[in-house]
Amino acid sequence: MDRMRWCLISPLLLVGTVHADPVLLHAEVDPLTFANGGYGGQVGVRVDHLRFAIASFSLHVPDIVSQIGNDGFDERVRPSGAIYGLYYPRAAGRDGFAFGASVRLLRIRYEHDDVLDMEDHVTEVSPEAIVGYQWHPFHNGFYLQPWLALGVTVWRNHPGTVGTYSYDELPISPFFTVNIGWEQGVL
Repeated sequence: MDRMRWCLISPLLLVGTVHADPVLLHAEVDPLTFANGGYGGQVGVRVDHLRFAIASFSLHVPDIVSQIGNDGFDERVRPSGAIYGLYYPRAAGRDGFAFGASVRLLRIRYEHDDVLDMEDHVTEVSPEAIVGYQWHPFHNGFYLQPWLALGVTVWRNHPGTVGTYSYDELPISPFFTVNIGWEQGVL
């Protein structure tokens, strides 16, 4: 009889010790895109160490970046989007690094100082590798997340050309920002 009780009780003990991975929802804003005449926001879900998100953003690319090898050009990222996948080695709510990737669909407008009343609109797909650091200064759901991304263009509908000027894309496009976010557990 003791053996029979043990066979019936032991699965119940195992069920009591199994726990679900924490599920968190998050929302972020990107103040640097706002500072550059645009907007940036992201929402997503994190399950244990993996986070997936979608984002929408726009910005005026600072001349110091857009004019590297492209004197006279003005570049604006019109409303665009991205999907993100990040891995956090540390548990949710803990400070630590994040590693991952995204795929961006960029809608870019080019203008040139020497060509009045003319612009070009380019659409491109750009995957990027990401490294960041999530910091919880108040040890609650609020966090700051500086991150650096390096992207490459894998598809473009046509080269950016304004008048007789062609925009020469960098082979690797860097992007740096600091997101402000909040994550909240739902399970």
